[in-house]
Amino acid sequence: MVRSRMLMMIVVGSVVLLSGFSLASSTLAALPAGELSLNLDGAAVEIHADAGGNLWVSDWLAGEVWQVNSAGDGYTVYATGAGSTDARPDNQGGVWWVNETRLTRLNTTDIITQTWDITGSIYLVGLGFDSRGLVWMTDGGVSNVYSFDPSTRDLCTYPLPASAEVDYPEVSGTQLWLGDTFNGRLLRLDFSVPASPQWSWWQLPAGSYPYDVTLDASGNPWYTDSGLGQLGYLAPGSDELTVYPLPRGASPRMLAASGGKVWYTEQSLASLGVLDPAQASATPQAATTGSSSATYTCSKLQLPVNGSTTTRSGVPSWADVSYQELYRADGWVIYQLPVNSQPTGIALTGSGYMVDSLRQVLAKFSLNTDIQVFLPLVLK
Repeated sequence: MVRSRMLMMIVVGSVVLLSGFSLASSTLAALPAGELSLNLDGAAVEIHADAGGNLWVSDWLAGEVWQVNSAGDGYTVYATGAGSTDARPDNQGGVWWVNETRLTRLNTTDIITQTWDITGSIYLVGLGFDSRGLVWMTDGGVSNVYSFDPSTRDLCTYPLPASAEVDYPEVSGTQLWLGDTFNGRLLRLDFSVPASPQWSWWQLPAGSYPYDVTLDASGNPWYTDSGLGQLGYLAPGSDELTVYPLPRGASPRMLAASGGKVWYTEQSLASLGVLDPAQASATPQAATTGSSSATYTCSKLQLPVNGSTTTRSGVPSWADVSYQELYRADGWVIYQLPVNSQPTGIALTGSGYMVDSLRQVLAKFSLNTDIQVFLPLVLK
């Protein structure tokens, strides 16, 4: 007869130990987490946090935006229509998203929507807000970015330099950052002088595919490079580029920076990782750079089409899980996600949050990588 006995876990400091056993080499360290199931018929991708710590998750396949409150004990789901992507809160009671050639704002108080058709666009991908309240949008179907002023309905179209192809925008103050996957470059549009906007670009190593860009506390960009399997950091003031090849995995997807560290999702191994650049071995190198004046044309859009949406609300049921640690060295900590995971969007607001598009879950995890769970063994 085979008999099993589960070992009791005891918390000691920030490490969970197995009662009656020392930590042997076969013991598996893991990151404690919680998972919330989303719409199993959908495919959630992007996640953003608002100023209050509430989370906004976009599900383009189900045509939904999930808002999970900062306490994690309540959610509201807004119907947005299939194809809606990159929903972002404006911190003024509204949330915006794009859908093919349309831009929509939802007033979360009265559930009224306003939708504008973005003239000349083909397939809008993402959006962001500048310090003047303008909405910036990227287009996956044509080499343009757009700015839109909701108060005047003025839409301005900016052709990208060198037929650039871009995905999600990162907007801060009066600057727009982009990863140019066609030319392997980082792009910056500076519109601090609205009448004289300026493009700048930094050439990345051959084979680079800069997909997602985020800014650190200093306003400097980090990016994921799925072409070369690495993260990259640019100091635009000195034109110095530092790259960090992933020690595990080869396809970083999206990233976020907080507390001097950079967290990222990775899809070839289905992993979640964090880099502390202060502990990593990397040497900055000079990046080739260039600049040019930006051209643009402006027009006034028609009045928006007003509508409304439907909602449903509930109390989240978080399942306790843990992610096995794969690697810990040289400033890196990498965790293996469950089988059939496809991690995409990531956001940091007190805790870390990650979207898994294939398993359709929202995961919450600690940003303290010193907290570990040592998985219980089963004795037979």
